[in-house]
Amino acid sequence: MFRERARQATWWSMARRMPVLVGRALAVGRRAGPGDLAATVVFGLGMGAATAWALVATNAVLEEVFAAVPTPDRVRAALPSLLLLAAALLARGACGALAGRAQARLEPKVVLAAERRFNETVTGVEAAAFDDSAFNDHVFRGYATGCDQMGVLVRTSLDVLTGLVAIAAAAGVLGTLHPVLLPLILVAMVPQWWSSAASARLRYRLTLRLTEVVRRKFMLQQLMIDRRTAAELRSYTMGPRLRAEFDRFAERELQARLRLATRMALIRVAGGALGGAATVVVFVALGALLVEGVVPIAAAGAAVVAVRVAQGALGTVLVSVGQVYEAGLYVADLVELEEKARERTPRRDLPPAPEGFAEIRVEDVTFSYPKADGDGDGATGPALAGVDLVLPRGRTVALVGENGSGKSTLAKLLSGLYTPDAGRVCWDATDLAGVDADDLRSRIAVIAQDHTHWPMTARGNVVMGGPEDDPERLARAAGAAHADTVVADLPRGWETLLDKRFAHGHEPSGGQWQRLAAARGFHRGDDGAAVPLLIADEPTSALDARAEHRFFSSLHAHAGRTGATVVLITHRLASVRMADVVVVLERGRVVDRGSHEELMERGGVYRELWDLQAQAYRERERAQEPDPTG
Repeated sequence: MFRERARQATWWSMARRMPVLVGRALAVGRRAGPGDLAATVVFGLGMGAATAWALVATNAVLEEVFAAVPTPDRVRAALPSLLLLAAALLARGACGALAGRAQARLEPKVVLAAERRFNETVTGVEAAAFDDSAFNDHVFRGYATGCDQMGVLVRTSLDVLTGLVAIAAAAGVLGTLHPVLLPLILVAMVPQWWSSAASARLRYRLTLRLTEVVRRKFMLQQLMIDRRTAAELRSYTMGPRLRAEFDRFAERELQARLRLATRMALIRVAGGALGGAATVVVFVALGALLVEGVVPIAAAGAAVVAVRVAQGALGTVLVSVGQVYEAGLYVADLVELEEKARERTPRRDLPPAPEGFAEIRVEDVTFSYPKADGDGDGATGPALAGVDLVLPRGRTVALVGENGSGKSTLAKLLSGLYTPDAGRVCWDATDLAGVDADDLRSRIAVIAQDHTHWPMTARGNVVMGGPEDDPERLARAAGAAHADTVVADLPRGWETLLDKRFAHGHEPSGGQWQRLAAARGFHRGDDGAAVPLLIADEPTSALDARAEHRFFSSLHAHAGRTGATVVLITHRLASVRMADVVVVLERGRVVDRGSHEELMERGGVYRELWDLQAQAYRERERAQEPDPTG
C-alpha cells in the first residue's frame, strides 16, 4: 500500500492531479467564503496591475533622470513619473493588505468546511469500516493533516495566482526591453521549482511511511493522559512500560525525520547553487545588452528593477507552488478517504425499513471480520457460519455461549450495524440489506456491552436516542433501568455533566453508568410500535445480584408492555431462565435452541455451562458460610 502511494507522489502524477485538487479547494473556498475568495482574487489582480504600473513609472523616471539636460530640469521632468510611481506603490500596498485580510478570513472558513465534511464522512460509514486498519490510517491522516491542509491549499493557490500576476507584469516590462530576458527568467525558475517539489515529495513520502508509527504514538500518549486509564495505569505501574513503548516508536520517527532533514538540506544547497548561477546568467546577459548598446541605460535600470521584482515574486510563487504541491498530496489523501468512505457508506436511495415484523429470520448467515494487515493471516475463521434462526415478535430471546461463540457479532447483525457476507437477515420477507440503514437503526434500541460514557449531562446521556422533551418517557426509562436512584444522587440531577475533566463534572461508578446506558435503551425503545426490537448485550456486567434481578424483571416487563422483541446476551445463565427462547452458539454456529427446561433436559453445551456456573455459586456460598466449630 505504501509503495503504491509513494509511486504516485511524483512530479508528473501530481502535475496532472493538481488542477483538479486546486479546483476542488477553490470550490470549497467558494462555498465557505465566496465574498472573501472574490476579494482575494480581485485585490491580487490589483497588486499585479499596480506592479506593472510601478515598473512603467520607474522606467519613465529613469528616462527623465538620465536625459541629456541640466540636473534640476531632469528632476522636475521626473516629478510626474515619481508621483505616478508613489501612487502605484501605495495602490500595491493597499491591495496587498486587503487581499491579505480577505485571505486570512477565508482560510479558517475553508478549514471549518473541510472539518464538517470530514465529520460527515466518518460518521456516515458502516461500523465495520473501523475494523479495517487501512481505513483507520486514512481517517487518521485526514484528521491529523487533511482538513488543515485544505485551508493551506486554498491560501497557497491564491498566493500562486497573486505571484503569477506580479511575474506577468514584470515579464511584460522585460519583454518590451528585450525578448531574450524572458527565457532567462524561465531558466532561473527551474532550480527553485525542482528544490521545492523534491522537498515536498520527500516530506509526503515520510508521512505515508510513518502514519502507523505516529498513530501508535498518539494512542499511547492518549492512554497516558486519559482520565479513564489513569487509575489502572498507576495500579499496575504501567507508566514505565507505556513510556518505553512510546520511546520505541518516537525513536523510529526521529531517525526517519533526521534522515529527511539531511536529504532536504542537500536539495536546498543544490537548488540554491543552481538558482544563484541562473541569476548570474540573467545579469550577465543584461550587462552584455547594455554594453552592446542594445538597450539604453535607463531601460537597463528599469530592467534591473523588473528582474528583482520578478525574482521576488518568483520566490513567492515557488514557495507557494511547493506548498500547493505538498498540500495537494494531503488533500488527495482526504479526497481518497471520501472515496473509500463512499464505498463503505450505506446507500441513501434505499426504501425505508418495515415499521415492524411478525418475526425476524436469520437465514444461513455467514460473517467474517476483516483480516489484519501485514504478514499475518488475521482472523482464523468466520465469526458466524451458516446461522439459521427465527425470533418471534414480542418474545424474549437469549443468546448464550462461551466467549468467541458469535453472540455479540450476531447482535451487531441484528441491530443493522453489520451486513452478512452471505445469507440474509429479514424482517418477515424484507431483507434488511436492501433497506435504508439509518431508518432501520431508528427502529432498534440497543443496550451495548461497551457503552460510551458520553461527556454530556445525565439527561443528554439518556435521551439521545429519542425525543428530548418528553418527561414522562424519561421517567419511565429511568425507572425501568433503576437509573432514577442514580440521578437522585447527582449534584445537579438530570443537568449534571458526567465528565470530571470539566468544571462541575461528576463521574458515575461503573454500575451507575450501566444503569444510565440501560435507561438510554429503554428510552429509545419506549414506543414499541416504532421500535419493535430491543437488544441488550451483557447489560448487567457491572451490577450486583439484586440490581441484576431488578433489571431483568424490567426487561421482561418492557417486552410485555411494548410488544417488542428482546434479544438478550449474557453470561449469567440464572437470568436466562426468564427468556422464552434460549439460543446456544458455539464457534459461530447455532448448536441448540429451546426453553431453559428443554435445554436442561436435553443436556449438551447449555447444560454443561449451567452446571459449571451452579457449581461455582455453590462453592462461593460454602466459602462464605461461618465455620460451625468457630
